Amino acid sequence: MRNSIVIGAHTLAGVLLCVALALGGEALVAALRLPVPGAILGLIVYLGWLTIGRGIGWSRRGAALLIRWIGAMIVPALVGLQAYAGNLAGAALPLALLLVVTTLLTALATALLYRAAGGRG
Repeated sequence: MRNSIVIGAHTLAGVLLCVALALGGEALVAALRLPVPGAILGLIVYLGWLTIGRGIGWSRRGAALLIRWIGAMIVPALVGLQAYAGNLAGAALPLALLLVVTTLLTALATALLYRAAGGRG
């Protein structure tokens, strides 16, 4: 029972940390008027913190939970895009090209990071 409570607390703390980093990134973007989504800044901070490896291992359960459910979090945004289908139709080719290029870059970056980590994962 106690172990379940500890695991639940670590999961909740990890989720709250991820949310706090995303909100902090949003605040920084708003304050500095940066052309980057705030959540990306939060992810960069989280990556740096994980890379340093100082006392953040407890947050992995919460981050894993968010990753597991990311599809459910993205679907409402994608459904909302249907309202702008007419506007997006004129930019279909550039958007498709952007999706293909960024997907390939993400796959390449993931492979390089996996190799740099020694194939652990």
